[in-house]
Amino acid sequence: MTNKIVNVVASTQLTDTLDLYDIADILDKDYEAEQFPGLTYRVEDPKVCVLLFRSGKAVATGAKSVDDIHAAFSKVHSELTEAGFTLWEEKDIDVDIQNLVVTHNYGSKLDLSELIITMPFDKTEYEPEVFPGLIYRIDDPKSVCLVFSSGKCVITGCKSMEEADEATQHLIEELNLLP
Repeated sequence: MTNKIVNVVASTQLTDTLDLYDIADILDKDYEAEQFPGLTYRVEDPKVCVLLFRSGKAVATGAKSVDDIHAAFSKVHSELTEAGFTLWEEKDIDVDIQNLVVTHNYGSKLDLSELIITMPFDKTEYEPEVFPGLIYRIDDPKSVCLVFSSGKCVITGCKSMEEADEATQHLIEELNLLP
């Protein structure tokens, strides 16, 4: 069973408050408070988008690994500190994984019209006119699986790779029950 991480969303608290207008001016970043309350801070390597908020909170998205999240937060922390902003010490900053999105290939084509009948009715949705995949909700670990007729699956809502692997295993067991 091989899962591939396609997106990691995580958050952290860098300090008690940030002056986003100053950050935008000093570091030449885009900040349109009227359109969105966060400042968009794009890290090039690793390629991750970090949103900074006045509350001192930072949210990272677009990472392909948890290590990339840590590296991106570290770069933002360093650049802000070097620019003269007062932040909490990096070692005191906790990173919380909010969502892990992985893909999995079941390995064979699936008949979604058949699946909607054989899988637990209260946990599945399939409306091909609205969305081309079957939506399967798992309670433990709490996650959502998008299953496509190609056999490709997207698992989201997990907070760790272990949870993603567990959700995938649960999905595979359901798919293997097909007649």
